[in-house]
Amino acid sequence: MSSDRRRAAVRPWEDGRFRDVVWPASFRTAPRARVPAHALAVLVLVTAVCEAFQGFYAADNPDFAQDRAGGVLLVAGLAAVPLSLMCGVLIGSLRSWRGVPYGVLAFAAWTTSVLVTPVLLLAIGVMGEPESPCGANEPEHPLSGMAVPVCGVAALAAGSVAGWVAWVVLRRRARPVALYTVWLVTVAVTVVAALALPLHAAQTCGPSGMG
Repeated sequence: MSSDRRRAAVRPWEDGRFRDVVWPASFRTAPRARVPAHALAVLVLVTAVCEAFQGFYAADNPDFAQDRAGGVLLVAGLAAVPLSLMCGVLIGSLRSWRGVPYGVLAFAAWTTSVLVTPVLLLAIGVMGEPESPCGANEPEHPLSGMAVPVCGVAALAAGSVAGWVAWVVLRRRARPVALYTVWLVTVAVTVVAALALPLHAAQTCGPSGMG
């Protein structure tokens, strides 16, 4: 291996690959894939937050326990359509699909994403409303502060670290799609794990409206 190739292999930032490693959604060699890649990442983030909320919130309120599994499945079912369609758009962008079929796929993906995302977020607000008035003891919504932004930033950082580790473990031969997959899965898992504790520990009014 020549000295130039050895230097490029050790220092990816010298030829622009550093961005591909720590932010795989950039897809430096496939510009058409950047927008759907970031859109898919946003959908995954929103879905992860909603799943964490449905799965861990109101642990002290038995009224929510019976509907917990249903809420998790509902979020998964609603998110499955835009996630699948946007994933298809991303694949099509990477493979340079064009024409009417790809246009229809992209239209369906963006339309369902715009329609479903507010519904998922609304589910969090509705579930956060106690069934009985709490009066002066009404607790603060666990996601009303900076919890979600902080967890989102931490998740993105964890995804970048995971991408870097995968790139090193695979001896700098990992394909952009593989790095993106590792990054996206890490982001989703980190969001759920980071929100699980504060959501589970959050106090609610309980079934009788008492704090």
